[in-house]
Amino acid sequence: MANLLTVIPLMFRAKRPSKMYDMQAVTIPFWLPKGYQGMTFFGHIITHSKEEAERFNTHWNALKNHEMIHLYQARSTHDSWLCFYWKYFVFWLKACRYRKHLRNAGYLLNPFEMEAYACMHDLHYLDDKNSGTTGWRHYADMSLEERFKCYCRYTGMP
Repeated sequence: MANLLTVIPLMFRAKRPSKMYDMQAVTIPFWLPKGYQGMTFFGHIITHSKEEAERFNTHWNALKNHEMIHLYQARSTHDSWLCFYWKYFVFWLKACRYRKHLRNAGYLLNPFEMEAYACMHDLHYLDDKNSGTTGWRHYADMSLEERFKCYCRYTGMP
């Protein structure tokens, strides 16, 4: 119960996505699944350790860029964290049907994640403030089969 109390204030103190220009990393190890280095949560980046949080807070690398893309995606979903997470959850549920083909399909075939992974190494992707990050809409318009094929091409999976 005490662990939950560390997460709730992040939700209630969250600013609108359009009012944020950077996300601070915080350490809440129980909240982040194993194998993940960071997770966007209501305008913060959750990490496993203080060292990882410090790295996110001081260096702009591909992982930081990935999480910042989620901030811009939240702006494109009615500038609302709740709307962003609702859409994320719906996409996740729909993509879970493909888990027999792909472990963790709900996450990997989620349009928000597909855009973030496709663009995370382009450190100038967020520079064009006019375009926003709406590439997720392109993935959302695809069928699950098309998203799966796109994922396979991107990762080299047969």
